[in-house]
Amino acid sequence: MSTNGRPLRWSLRSRWRMAELVGLCVAITASYAGQGLLLAVVVDDVIEGGGLAGSVPALVGLVAVQAARAALQWRREVAAAGAAAAVKEAVRDDLYAQLLRLGPADVRRRRTGAVQSTLVDGVEALDAYVGRFLPQAIAAIVGAAAIAGFLLALDPVVGTVVLACALVVPVVPQLSQKVLASRMDPWMAAYRALYAENLDAIQGMATLKVFGAARRRGWELTEKAKDFCRVSIRLCAVTVLYVGVVGLAVGFGTAFAAGLGAVRNAEGALPALSLLMILLLTRECFRPLRDLQNAFHAGYPALSAATGIFEILDADPPVRPPAQPRTPRGRSLALDFDAVTFTYPGRAEPAVRDLTLGIGAGEHVAVVGRSGAGKTTLIGLLLRWFDPQRGAVLLGGVPVTGWDLDALRRQVAVVSQDTYLFHRSVRDNLTLARPDATAAELREALAAANAVTFVDALPDGLDTVVGERGMKLSGGERQRLAIARALLADAPVLVLDEATSSVDGANERSIAQALRRAAQGRTTLTIAHRLSTVRAADRIVVLDRGAIAESGSHDELLARPGAFARLVAAGTTREENPS
Repeated sequence: MSTNGRPLRWSLRSRWRMAELVGLCVAITASYAGQGLLLAVVVDDVIEGGGLAGSVPALVGLVAVQAARAALQWRREVAAAGAAAAVKEAVRDDLYAQLLRLGPADVRRRRTGAVQSTLVDGVEALDAYVGRFLPQAIAAIVGAAAIAGFLLALDPVVGTVVLACALVVPVVPQLSQKVLASRMDPWMAAYRALYAENLDAIQGMATLKVFGAARRRGWELTEKAKDFCRVSIRLCAVTVLYVGVVGLAVGFGTAFAAGLGAVRNAEGALPALSLLMILLLTRECFRPLRDLQNAFHAGYPALSAATGIFEILDADPPVRPPAQPRTPRGRSLALDFDAVTFTYPGRAEPAVRDLTLGIGAGEHVAVVGRSGAGKTTLIGLLLRWFDPQRGAVLLGGVPVTGWDLDALRRQVAVVSQDTYLFHRSVRDNLTLARPDATAAELREALAAANAVTFVDALPDGLDTVVGERGMKLSGGERQRLAIARALLADAPVLVLDEATSSVDGANERSIAQALRRAAQGRTTLTIAHRLSTVRAADRIVVLDRGAIAESGSHDELLARPGAFARLVAAGTTREENPS
C-alpha cells in the first residue's frame, strides 16, 4: 500500500469517529451555505423595499444558524482530538509491538534519537492528518460539489466558472505532491538526525566535559542546526508557492463569478436575488476548499514522518515465532550448541564458527576468551535475539527455534555487565522478574545479592526511585540489584555475563558465594574475564575467534601450556585470590 494509503488504513480503525468528523465538517459547510442564503433573502427584502419587518424569520434563522455552527465547531474539535488520539494510540501499539518483535539485534542498528523522534514526533504528526485533513478532504468535496450544483441550477454560466475554479484547488495538492515530497523527506530526515545528535550529546555530556569537547560539540550541533534551517527554508518556499496558487484560484473564481453575475444581472438574464445568492454562495463554495488547503498544509508532514514509522513496521524481525511452539519445563534444562555458525549482518568474519558445546542440566560452564571471541554472541543465540546461519541451539533437548519466544526467555535469567535499571523504584525494577513476588521474596533476593544494607539506607527503601538508567546508584549498587533481580526470576538457566564486574573485592566474594548457591541445580553459563568468577565452574571453555580452543577444569587448563594459560599470563583473564 502506498504511503498515502496507509495512514488512511490506520484511520479506518476509528471509522465511527471519522464518520462523525466528516458529518460535522459537512454540517458546518452547510451552515455557512445556509447563512449565505438567508443573508441574500434579507438583503433582497431590503433592496425591494420590504424593510426588516418581513425579514424577521430570516434574521431568526441567521441567529439559529450561528448558534448551531458554534456547537458543531466545538463538537468537531472534540471529535478530531478523539479520532486522532485513537489512531495515534493504535500506531504506537503497533510500533511498540514491532520493536519487541525486532528485539535488541535490530534496534541496535538504529540510532536511539531517530527511533525516539519516530515514536514521539512522527506519530504526533499524524494528528493533523487524521483529525483535520482526511475528514476535511471528504467534506470539502461534498460541500463544494453541493454548492456548485446549486449555483449551476441558478445560472449555468456562472456555475460552470465556479466549478472550474473549484476543481483547481484539490488538483493543486496532487500536482505539487512530488515537489513537496522532494523537500519534505529531506526535512524529516534532517530533523531526525538533529534530534539524534542532540540526544547523543545530552547522554554523553559527562564524557564531553571530561575531554573538554563540550564547546566543540556545541559548534558541530550549531552547524547541523543551520543545515536543518536551510532545508526548512527550502520546504517553506515550495509551500508558499503552493498556497499562492490555491489562493489565486480561489480569489479569481470568486471575483470572476461575481463580475459575470453582475453583467448577467444588468442584461436581465439573472434576477437580483439570484445574483445575491451567487455573490454569497461563491465565497462559501470556496470556504471548504480553503479549509482543505490549510488542513493539507498542516497534515502533509505526516506522510513524510510516516516514512520512519513504516521503516520500523516493515522491518523483517531477525527471528520468527514457531508455528507450533513448545514449552518444555523443568527445574534444570540442558543447553547445547550444535555446530553453530553465526555472522553478524555486515560482517565478513563469523562471530561463532562451527561451535559445538554441550552444557548438561545443572552443570556450570564458564566461557572465557579475548574480546571479540564470540562469548556474548552465545547469549544472544540462546535468547534468540538472532538465529544462527548454520547449526542449532537446543534448550531442554528442543531447538530454541521451536520454543515459544516468551516462554524461552522466561527460562533464562541474565545478569549482564551493562546493567540497565529503569527510572522507577527499586521495587519496580526487581519485580520485572516476578510481578507477584512477595516482600519476603524480595528481601531474600536482596540478601543473596548482598544488597539489603544499601537498599535499607536509601531515602525510601524499596520505594526509592533509582533515576534514569539507575544513575542515582553506584555501579556496584546497580550490579547488585541486577543480581537480585535475576535471583528473583528463579529461572532454570542462569547466565552471568561479567556479573561482578562493577563490585569491589569484598562484595565480589560475598556475591560470588550467593551466585554459587543460586547456580546449584541450575544450568549456568558464565561469561567472564576474572578468574575468581570462573574457578568454581565445573568446566571452563576457551573461545578463540568464535571457535573452541580448549576446555577442561580450572586446574587442568592452568597446568597446560595452552590458550587458557596464555590468557592468564597476558592478564586477559586475571587470577585473583578468592579467599
